[in-house]
Amino acid sequence: MRILLAGMSMIVLMCLAACAPQQTSSPITIDATIPYPTMSSSPTFLPAATVTLSSIPAVTAAITPTISPNALTAQNVDDLRPVAWPLGHAGHVYGVAASSDGRLVATASLDYKIRVFDGAAGNLIYTLEHHRASAFCVAFSSDGSRLISGGRDGTIQVWDMATGERVAGARTSGFVFRLAISPDGLHFASVSHYSASGQAWDVASGAPLFSLDGHRTRLRSVAYSPDGRYLATGDEDGVVILRNPATGESLKTLAGSGGEATAIAFSPDGQYLAVGTSWSRIDLWSLELQSYEGASFAHSGGVWGLTYSVDGSLIISAGADGTLRFWDAITGNRLRTIHYHSAGVRDIDLSLDGSTLISGGDDRRVVVWRVTAR
Repeated sequence: MRILLAGMSMIVLMCLAACAPQQTSSPITIDATIPYPTMSSSPTFLPAATVTLSSIPAVTAAITPTISPNALTAQNVDDLRPVAWPLGHAGHVYGVAASSDGRLVATASLDYKIRVFDGAAGNLIYTLEHHRASAFCVAFSSDGSRLISGGRDGTIQVWDMATGERVAGARTSGFVFRLAISPDGLHFASVSHYSASGQAWDVASGAPLFSLDGHRTRLRSVAYSPDGRYLATGDEDGVVILRNPATGESLKTLAGSGGEATAIAFSPDGQYLAVGTSWSRIDLWSLELQSYEGASFAHSGGVWGLTYSVDGSLIISAGADGTLRFWDAITGNRLRTIHYHSAGVRDIDLSLDGSTLISGGDDRRVVVWRVTAR
């Protein structure tokens, strides 16, 4: 059984399954009408049987990025170093994003501003001002032509990266805490910190498409699978709903090990889902085998950021303890811990080509990381 973070020093493995489920020829089944779990539920895919996961097609073909020869992997993680330190925010940095090739870096801060920097030198390119309260999240479209931002003012804003001009905006049901862009670059999803319902949007126009309903508590996280088959949302009860990304329909409900589902990351092949929680854990689910693979303590505080390397060999986490941690996605071993930020790391993002890692946090620092020769 593939266990997340197994065998790590000072890590308590909390595997709740006695043995790994065996893959069979029977398809995995899902049901949109299954009951919502209670907090006492053991981590599980809730039982059902109507539609198979394998029968859900990708909405559109995902954009396949060109992988950089200097992409971050488990093999070169020791060569990852800070290469730029974009400056300018007067408040905590809650959101960061890298363009697909790492040439642009975007940040969102409690100072109400969105800033866009040159990813190589860290020079400021744009200061985007339209939010009327703290800005919490940013995300680039797959081709880098658009930047989406969201904030405490309850709005999403769409920006043209060729000009720095705002091209669209809309109001949501609550202040926008997290964003995710679909792999084809055509749609994005937002979740609001004080709402149990999210929203899907059109990137080009900023028009709303459909609501992301089904949760009973407030939302905390959102992610698309890289193959375009699933859209996942997580809430403050630790519940994650897998959805049809074309309609928002609930396909499967996952009840985790406890705590808020503060970060979600799909593996590049779409077979695994990692969920970071406010209880310092990372849960791992096998979507292929319909199994809960285990939970491990990853940080000494909540897990606020989570992503896979582009080759799937590495899981990267960021936490309230101010550290970046790097895990072998196969063996579960902790490969490296970086103490660079002086306060909690609120968000991380890895460019689609794997070359550029961005981190930002409560110390108002933004750091651009790349693999460089010693």
